[in-house]
Amino acid sequence: MDVTYVLLLSSLGLAQVIAQDCRVPVGGNNMGFKDDLPQTFPNGTKVIFECNVGYMPAGSPSITCTNGTWSPVKLTCERKSCGSAGEVENGDLNYEGTEFGDKLVVTCKTGYIMVGNSQFTCGKDGWLGGRLPVCEAVACDAPPMLTNGDFSPVRDSYNYLEVVQYKCQKDYTMNGSSLSSCSKDGKFQPAPPTCIVVQCKDPDVTNGEWMSGSRPPYKYKSAVTLQCIPGYNMNGAQTQRCELNSQWAPGLPTCEPVLCEDPDVKNAAKEEGSKPPYKVKSTVTFSCVSGYTMTGTRTQTCGLNGQWAPGLPTCAPVLCEDPDVKNAAKEEGSKPPYKVKSTVTFSCVSGYTMTGTRTQTCGLNGQWAPGLPTCEPVLCEDPDVKNAAKEEGSKPPYKVKSTVTFSCVSGYTMTGTRTQTCGLNGQWAPGLPTCARDSGTVDPPENKGNGMAIGLGLGLTVLIGSVLTVLGCYFCGVPACIKEKKRSRRGFPVNAAPSADEEVALS
Repeated sequence: MDVTYVLLLSSLGLAQVIAQDCRVPVGGNNMGFKDDLPQTFPNGTKVIFECNVGYMPAGSPSITCTNGTWSPVKLTCERKSCGSAGEVENGDLNYEGTEFGDKLVVTCKTGYIMVGNSQFTCGKDGWLGGRLPVCEAVACDAPPMLTNGDFSPVRDSYNYLEVVQYKCQKDYTMNGSSLSSCSKDGKFQPAPPTCIVVQCKDPDVTNGEWMSGSRPPYKYKSAVTLQCIPGYNMNGAQTQRCELNSQWAPGLPTCEPVLCEDPDVKNAAKEEGSKPPYKVKSTVTFSCVSGYTMTGTRTQTCGLNGQWAPGLPTCAPVLCEDPDVKNAAKEEGSKPPYKVKSTVTFSCVSGYTMTGTRTQTCGLNGQWAPGLPTCEPVLCEDPDVKNAAKEEGSKPPYKVKSTVTFSCVSGYTMTGTRTQTCGLNGQWAPGLPTCARDSGTVDPPENKGNGMAIGLGLGLTVLIGSVLTVLGCYFCGVPACIKEKKRSRRGFPVNAAPSADEEVALS
């Protein structure tokens, strides 16, 4: 860029006042100076801006320094336009823009091939890149002939999108597409097929067999369905198809032995027998460990479905029933459920005594050992107090709190408590009384069986005495009766009859 500046001096050649210099001016967008400028410019200097390459000027390009200040910049620089590049038959022009620096890309329509340059750039003198290209129609040469096959129609040249169809000879199979068309790049797509012989071998699977489908010879697309013999499971696809490479697809399966999982029964052990792997018909026999009992079948057989039959047993803890002893209570100890070796201790309730062992242990057979005790009522013996009789009341058996009340026979006096209570220790409380003979009383015979005779004797004695007294009164007069009254030892009136007790005492 050219830089032009002019120093204006006063017409007298002498400055009356020293003017202020200007610094380097700043222009607008896309403009500048051609050469480097000094750092300062004297008063009156004129500077001219130029637009950058590719930009067109509009307005005055010069500014002037006046007492240290530049005049306003009136120049503007606008990007140069290249306009339209033209037209391409059977092609499309894709503009990024039409101003300086923009690009243009030319493409041919489908079925046409470009001859020439496809990209252009807008420069300061117009579009750069030469002449616009030409779009020529696509044409394909005839495809190659097939070995063991042919195609139609047959021509020397084919236009864009024209189609040919391929066909293989008898006993040959086409490997590829039967149709191909002239593509935009001047070649037939897809590529021509090949004619091949396809034959798969017999599908031989160990422990497997043919179930349904094609029979030999196995040609292209022949399909068979296979199955495993009993006791084996298939690993892979059951249905197979003969493919172009003469192989079965998706690939022959295998027949693996049916296996049952290693059976695990909690709290049980396997007895001697089969060991893994467990094939069909393998058996395992279980025994529950000590303290457990089995529910189910102990011997299991591996079935065709890979499951144990008739179904794995279970081993549950041996439990004793909650022990119930009538008239007893359990002391602190084990609580239900009562497993093997659990213990329970009993105590009879008040008024009962235990027969058997108070502490019981749950045994392997689910029974309490050594055997549940019993609590029988505490009984007092039939009380016998000599020379006494029981009044009406409790009768045997005498349980705790039963009472018996005694009365001494005539002529005897009681020492102790007449009413006795059966105690928890099986003894009478507070202790059996005694009946001691009154003074002057004749002990009755020991033989209780003579009691009636003694009573009759005493009665006759009293009767004779009474008769004699009456006779004395009759023959001797009243004074005799009065005299007899005075002689009475116990103070009874002569004419009064004594009581039974008194009769015994008098005798």
